[in-house]
Amino acid sequence: MEKIDPQADHLGLERYRPGAQVTYKGKRYAIQRRTTLASGEAAVVLQSDTEQFVVSASQFIAAVSS
Repeated sequence: MEKIDPQADHLGLERYRPGAQVTYKGKRYAIQRRTTLASGEAAVVLQSDTEQFVVSASQFIAAVSS
């Protein structure tokens, strides 16, 4: 089996570990896990007390603050 090289978006998420608390678009969330969308794009699952959703890595990195 051939090894697939990590893409830049996946590498950009390395510092955001599951369980970490981040501020995304002005709201506080916990990172549930990192994942890959059906398109192959890296993504993260964010969760607060009232919601849980998936956001692509490029959107997440553009709008997150630790």
